[in-house]
Amino acid sequence: MNIRHNKKIKGQIEIFGLAVIVILISIGFFIFVSLKAQHPTENPQKEYTNDKLANDFVLSILDVNVKDCDTFTLKDLIVDCGRDRKIDCGGTSSCFAANKTITDLLNGTFMVMNTKFRFYSENLKDNAGREIINITHLNCTSNMRQGQRGTAIISLYPWPNNVYLNMNICYQ
Repeated sequence: MNIRHNKKIKGQIEIFGLAVIVILISIGFFIFVSLKAQHPTENPQKEYTNDKLANDFVLSILDVNVKDCDTFTLKDLIVDCGRDRKIDCGGTSSCFAANKTITDLLNGTFMVMNTKFRFYSENLKDNAGREIINITHLNCTSNMRQGQRGTAIISLYPWPNNVYLNMNICYQ
């Protein structure tokens, strides 16, 4: 009888602990929702469009053929730039050709639409250690309010690093 009584008490304590956990999670969720409601988005459709637009743009430009390097895509040039820099595009390096192609694409799209953006690379450095691709329009900086970043990850296999192409669209 005594063992049965101890098991019943342990069971009640476990159920009480579970109830406390559920209550704490509910309170945390309530706090999260109430804080999110205090900062409503001004234009949720525009924010969603900007998030999707940045990601779609970064992913779509990788398959663009490059002027003066008809047999190579932008992705090919970025891989070469990140590795050994052997491709020559009409007398310019793969790094320069990739940067110029991206700049031309941005000039024909986002700059025409007068959109604040920042397009930059990570792990794609020149000899001085600076990122090769770093293009901003209308002073879009990392300190400004931005949507979700569009990112393309480019493997430099068999080398161990990846190159990241990122695009952030800043809110007006």
